[in-house]
Amino acid sequence: MKTILVPFDFSTYALAALQTAQRICAKNQAKIICVTVIPSEIDWDLLSEEAKLKYPQLMEERQEAMEVLPGYVKSVAPAKAHIEQVVKIGVPYEQIIRVAEQSGADLIVLGAYGKGHIEGNFVGSTLQKVLRFANCPVLAVKSALDGNAFRKMAFATVFNPVGKVAFEKILPLAKLFKTSIHLLYVNTPDHFTNSSQSDQEMAEFGKGHEQFVIHRHIYNHKNVEEGIREFCLKNDIRLVGVASGNRTRTSAYIVGTTETLIFKSEFGVLSVKS
Repeated sequence: MKTILVPFDFSTYALAALQTAQRICAKNQAKIICVTVIPSEIDWDLLSEEAKLKYPQLMEERQEAMEVLPGYVKSVAPAKAHIEQVVKIGVPYEQIIRVAEQSGADLIVLGAYGKGHIEGNFVGSTLQKVLRFANCPVLAVKSALDGNAFRKMAFATVFNPVGKVAFEKILPLAKLFKTSIHLLYVNTPDHFTNSSQSDQEMAEFGKGHEQFVIHRHIYNHKNVEEGIREFCLKNDIRLVGVASGNRTRTSAYIVGTTETLIFKSEFGVLSVKS
């Protein structure tokens, strides 16, 4: 894990994301790219220098952000590691994903807003679209995660070959913090599986990864999201990994689980493409 991208809109949630990224970087000296987007329907990157002159207000806002951002970041989140700052103009989620792809980001850490949130610009659709379209894992947080939060992670998915692809992607982060991984299948009436079958499927995930401490859990609940939340609260787990992303290949069992967990819980939620 060499590069972490943090969208930053000067909100308290973005600050929590930046502080979480710093905690991760302290483990492996990864680079942080802090990207601020001036919202606009104009794709600034495609405009000629002459065309840009027709939008003086956007140019002024961009210049102001470029001047304010370095000092502000240094004052609220001081760190020894260098933080690269980027200011873009355009549709926020498009610019965030573009910078992530251009920089080869290994992880996006994004401030997550709860119900009724009115602060900042990365509300609702931006978060959801970053989750859906980013190729790298996305960690959504409402408050900064400290080192203890990374000691245990619940990983909830359907334990099939598609889910295993996502599982492999959480291992670099787990390795950094020597995280104990709690594989979790929430057994619901609509997607009931015998315990012996679920346990066998989860056991396959651990093969070849003996360096990790991996626990297997089957938890009965009428609802997947509520079951995950209840399990994590009972076991003092503050970080949840969920296989998500390509809805054409993902079981209906986990469709929408990521967004629901983010908006209804205080956990850090790591969304990983399956």
